Amino acid sequence: MKVRIGAIGPADSLKVIREVAANDPRIELIAFEYFHHEELPNILNKHRYDVAKWIFSGPTPYHYCLELGLITPDEASFPPLHGMALLGTCLKVMQDHGRFVEKMSLDTVDEHVVHSLFNEYQLNNISFELSSFKGYTDHNELIDFHVSNYRAGKSELALTCLLKVYLELKRLGIPVYRVVPSRMAIKTIFDILFSRAQSHVYEKQKVAIIGVDLLSEGRISKKAVFSFEESKKMLEFQQELLRVTKVLNGSLVDKGGGTYFIYTTQGDYELLTSKNTISFIAEEINMRTSLNFHIGIGAGYTIYDAEQHVQLAFEYAASREDCKVAFVNEDNVFTNLTILNYTYESSYQLPEYWQAVLKKHNYKETIPAKIYHYIKLKNFTHFTGEVITALLKNTDRNTRRILNEMEQIGLIRTLAEEQGSGRPGRPKKVYELVIEEKVR
Repeated sequence: MKVRIGAIGPADSLKVIREVAANDPRIELIAFEYFHHEELPNILNKHRYDVAKWIFSGPTPYHYCLELGLITPDEASFPPLHGMALLGTCLKVMQDHGRFVEKMSLDTVDEHVVHSLFNEYQLNNISFELSSFKGYTDHNELIDFHVSNYRAGKSELALTCLLKVYLELKRLGIPVYRVVPSRMAIKTIFDILFSRAQSHVYEKQKVAIIGVDLLSEGRISKKAVFSFEESKKMLEFQQELLRVTKVLNGSLVDKGGGTYFIYTTQGDYELLTSKNTISFIAEEINMRTSLNFHIGIGAGYTIYDAEQHVQLAFEYAASREDCKVAFVNEDNVFTNLTILNYTYESSYQLPEYWQAVLKKHNYKETIPAKIYHYIKLKNFTHFTGEVITALLKNTDRNTRRILNEMEQIGLIRTLAEEQGSGRPGRPKKVYELVIEEKVR
């Protein structure tokens, strides 16, 4: 298994990280050089999911991205600079000066760790002025810290972990050394990230089953002949489940009695829900089919375990009024994933204007309410007849009639008319909802 790892740091640190990665056949390294911390959000937003894990050159860029929510602690790490890297830099100082340098300023390291390290090796004669690290610190603040200590005679030279600080101190004529990660520390972080990536892959291969259980009022009665409307509803419902199954790269199984299982992997399930919550998807299916159901999601390392967890999720959802979507993981931990209720009539209240218009014109509420709630759910600012045709499973002609009637009584208005892609025929109207106006 080869793991793609993204490396973020200045040029000198990336050089060392590249050299270590080149000798590790498990690692495919993608390097991203930066100088100003303002460049980091663009790098992470553009490339975050191009790699499995991230290695940062040090704590400053790591904590900057962590505080902005660009990464999580699980997907990134950095080699510590207070071990071999710091001791090696101190040895270089002594070698260059030909004597024991007793006073130095040092930034972006843990004060407790530094004191423990030098106590362990009985190097207490070195006096450090420390800028304690408490997450991301502005470069100018660190530059001022080193400059003030040097000019006050508290330090003979500066040790910094940041290239930008190093270059500015050199420009100001202050003796300065750059602390860069040691090869051993980088290799240790690569080992940790590789192990995490392996575990992550294993987790994504877990079995996930999305169970859909029709509520009693939505089940088709056990009789020999079904009505046209019953058959149509069930076909529409099964088509919606097949649509979700395709996105999940899964398999749909009719378990009988109004219960359906979609078999997939944890990774595919997470990919689906990274775009929309499962409750959002369920609400959309309900609006398209007008059928009510519970969803139980079970995860496990075997199909048997996942199936058992789906049944537990169904029982959990049925026992709670506020739960329509339940998840049970491989550790038997129950989670209520409900964000939206399934019945659009109870999920949303029509605005007063719509209620008044429908009442005045004695217009049946069902279809306008369905259109209103669907447009709000999808967060559309405008829509076309094609969207409504797909929602209502209608003909284009019937959709035009409904939209014309809704426009005439003032529930929607035409924004524009578009001619379809050079093809002859009726121009396509673009509509928007009218939320508040005087009732005509």
